[in-house]
Amino acid sequence: MLGLFGAAALCGYLLGSIPTAYLAVRWVTRGAVDIRQAGDGNAGANNVNRVCGRRWAILVGAVDIAKGVAVVLAFNLLSRLVNPALAGIPSGLPDSLAPAFALTPVGMLAGAATMAGQIWPIWLKFHGGRGAATALGITGAALPAAVLIMALPCIAVLVLTRSTIIALPFIYLTSMVLARAVFDVGWGAIGYCLGIFIAVGAVHFWAVRSRRPVGRATPGRG
Repeated sequence: MLGLFGAAALCGYLLGSIPTAYLAVRWVTRGAVDIRQAGDGNAGANNVNRVCGRRWAILVGAVDIAKGVAVVLAFNLLSRLVNPALAGIPSGLPDSLAPAFALTPVGMLAGAATMAGQIWPIWLKFHGGRGAATALGITGAALPAAVLIMALPCIAVLVLTRSTIIALPFIYLTSMVLARAVFDVGWGAIGYCLGIFIAVGAVHFWAVRSRRPVGRATPGRG
């Protein structure tokens, strides 16, 4: 089991380190723009929107969300294969339908490592994004029923406000409240997701505080 924890940390970090936003902007601009030197300097979907447009931002955000979902579910399943007696923290879904959604300590570690890789990717000399999209994927894997219910209201908030700074905290916090109040999800999963949310907020605060002006870029193709 100890080896599985090590694999979760390593695989999660390496997967999170894949610089989706950086690669997408390099592709769109034919290598002319480094996203870390454009827009607000953040290697994430929100900055891709500034540099390359909404379509590419949605693609990058979807991939980064998928990273968080995939790694947590994969290591939840692996840990239960290694130790079949391990029940995990209930997610609000029937175990018979989605056994991978019962959150395990190995899955939790894998998710946290993936977010760390997203924020401090080894391939970009530890200068990555803020981890918000990946954190949303991790939260979706931990609280699937609540996040699915709150997805449409979150999209409505995003459309009305045009601000991810408002929409993302909205879905994080309402999903946690709904998961606990309606689906009776355990405090372990709630605390884990709350910690992920606080980490994203801290990274965002630090990034804004230390932000330096960077140039604007013009995409090479739509």
